[in-house]
Amino acid sequence: MPEHKIRALIVDDEKIVRDFFKRLLAFLGVEALDADSGASAIELVRQKKFDLFFIDVRMPELNGLDTYRQIRKLDPEATVVMMTGYAVEEILKVAQKEGAFCHIHKPFDITEIKDIITKISQV
Repeated sequence: MPEHKIRALIVDDEKIVRDFFKRLLAFLGVEALDADSGASAIELVRQKKFDLFFIDVRMPELNGLDTYRQIRKLDPEATVVMMTGYAVEEILKVAQKEGAFCHIHKPFDITEIKDIITKISQV
């Protein structure tokens, strides 16, 4: 019986970050789609089911925390990893309090990302 392939959505306004994640996740056997804004991500969530979300905290228009909140309304079981390259500890604390799985800091530690994928695949 084939294993369920994890489907992830990468939400970041920086193309280089989205491209990095798509390549890394593909290497780890994860199907990955990307969105360049919170609004685009929410639209994708309305169309498809995702197992895992990587959401940048700081984005124009709809920030990562508000994007996270909207996704949780559509998918209360969403597993979300918040990403940041800035000192936004208060926002990260709020996201974790509201159920975010964890957070990671830019520049990314590939081992940390691999560990997250391993934990998610065991659920």
